[in-house]
Amino acid sequence: MPKRQVATLRAARPTPPCWTVWLDAPHPPAPGAFVLAELGEPVRTSLFPAAIEAEGFAVMVPPGHPLIRLLPGTEVDLLGPFGRGFRLERANRLLLAAEVAWLPPLLPLLAAAPEVALVVEAPTRARLPAPERFPPAVELHLLAVDGSTGPAATLETALPELVRWAERVLLACDPARYPALARLVQEVRLVPAADFAQALIQVAMPCGVGACDVCYVETRHGDQHACTAGPVFDLLDLLPNS
Repeated sequence: MPKRQVATLRAARPTPPCWTVWLDAPHPPAPGAFVLAELGEPVRTSLFPAAIEAEGFAVMVPPGHPLIRLLPGTEVDLLGPFGRGFRLERANRLLLAAEVAWLPPLLPLLAAAPEVALVVEAPTRARLPAPERFPPAVELHLLAVDGSTGPAATLETALPELVRWAERVLLACDPARYPALARLVQEVRLVPAADFAQALIQVAMPCGVGACDVCYVETRHGDQHACTAGPVFDLLDLLPNS
């Protein structure tokens, strides 16, 4: 049976373009794993941690999310944690890469290795996070697709040299981009080890146990449930079989 826990909303504050909401909970999810919250919607809402501490965790949600309608002190019914999160296995050089809208689940990993590089892509400079939000020890690469920070750049153009440097690569972006990024990793590393590159699939996962069949993901091992086989997958498993 899924583990039920009661969280208490500690605080919610705007951190444009999102809101950051802190929940005190006895069993916070690990990076890349998730909980399911009862927020008065037709189905439970999946929440990924953007920060984790002993007392609970924070999530970053868009304006209008049902979580930010709640007052501090409100109890929130949670199920979980669920899923397979990121696997680090003592990596010393960690590369994190994300589209800005998908970035928050990577944020708990900014201090997860002695050397961390973070690449964030946004459509324009105005959508990029401020550099001072990140620890000074992180090697930061902020990319604007429209060239408003300098030469136009994307994850695909910026990652090859960093993939050569990294001992582990963790990605969070539109799942439609993962096959191309997997081919990039193959070209740079030839035969990367299992889990060298990992990709987070952020889709609706209303049950958490693979019973509702909403979260099927096509992998080279066949269709799998994101909520149980993932939501973090070996990036190369997301390549088509052809």
